[in-house]
Amino acid sequence: MADALTVPKQTWMAVLVGAAIAFSFALACGMPFAALGALAVLVFPIRHARWLAGLGWLANQVIGFGLLGYPLDVLTLAWGLALGLSAVAAVGAAAFAIRFSGTVRIGAALFAAWVAQQGTVFAASLVLGGTATAFAPDVVWFIFWTNALGFAALLAVQVLGARIGVARAPFAQAAG
Repeated sequence: MADALTVPKQTWMAVLVGAAIAFSFALACGMPFAALGALAVLVFPIRHARWLAGLGWLANQVIGFGLLGYPLDVLTLAWGLALGLSAVAAVGAAAFAIRFSGTVRIGAALFAAWVAQQGTVFAASLVLGGTATAFAPDVVWFIFWTNALGFAALLAVQVLGARIGVARAPFAQAAG
C-alpha cells in the first residue's frame, strides 16, 4: 500500500510530536495545534496528517492532566475535546490551503490552520463559556504568534530532518 505509515514515517511523526509537545510544558494549553496541523499537511498525506495532529493533541492532554494537574471535571474535559476538534479542523483547513502554488502554500497552510483552529475554539467557547477572556485581542495575538513561532521551529526541524535524510522536505508533500 503506497499510503502505508512506514517505520521511518512513524519515527519522524514521533520526532515532530516530541518537538510540538515541548510547547505543552512551556505554554500548557497554548500548544500550537495550528502549527502542527499545517506542518503535518505539508509533509504527510492527509490521513497521516490527521494522525499526527491527533497524537499531538493526545500528548498535550496527557501532559496537562497527568503532569500539569488539570482538574478532572466535566468542563475541563470538554475543553480538552474541543481542542482535539480544533486540531483536526486545523488539518482540514491546511489541506485546503496547500492548493496554492509555490511557497505561498506554506503561509496559506499556517494561516488557514490557525483560523480554523481558533474558529473551532471560538465556537466551543460559545457553548462552554470563556469567550470574553479567551478572545481578548492580546490573547488572540499571543496564540497567533505562538503558532507562527511554533510553525517556524517545527519547519526548521522538518527541514533539518530532510537535509540529513530522515524526513521529506516540507515542500514535497504527497497528495493524499
